[in-house]
Amino acid sequence: MPLSPVNIIGDVTHTLELLLDDLTPSLVSPADLTLGENESARINIFLYQVLENPFGKNRNWRTRPLGDQEYPPLALNLYYLLTPYAIDELTAHHVLGDAMRILHDNAILRDAQLAESLRLVVEQLAIALMPLGLEELTRIWNSLQSAYQLSVAYEVRVVLVPSLRERTPSRVFTKVDVYSQL
Repeated sequence: MPLSPVNIIGDVTHTLELLLDDLTPSLVSPADLTLGENESARINIFLYQVLENPFGKNRNWRTRPLGDQEYPPLALNLYYLLTPYAIDELTAHHVLGDAMRILHDNAILRDAQLAESLRLVVEQLAIALMPLGLEELTRIWNSLQSAYQLSVAYEVRVVLVPSLRERTPSRVFTKVDVYSQL
């Protein structure tokens, strides 16, 4: 089965990357990122979890103008870990603060802020800071097999991945009336 030419999850990540462009974002695993002496401070954006949005399951088949029906899209929530990297801790704190301010100022992304392929499937994306405690963040870093570093988590929702499944409903040709007396 051929892959879809639209990369919705990648386009959401790229949208975040463009939002944080002034902070020199990178997309590698935070466990693999190192900062050389001549490099400037940067923010790392790492997609660490993708979950189905439970409310997206309640969507109905959509009827197209010619009568064909389209299966509802897969609704996803994407979870990102933002980690600042700098030569010293104070600069890392500044980078993280700038990144959080930018995401707060752009908590709802619409229209021109979205990649063109995203505009075809979603009206808006919401970016929300996740209230993860130290224990949950430590679990994420342990799963990366790396020492804990200052980081925050964000949720981007609702990302709709269009389905390729469709159906053509059959027409009713005969009507059968069956009545009985009670």
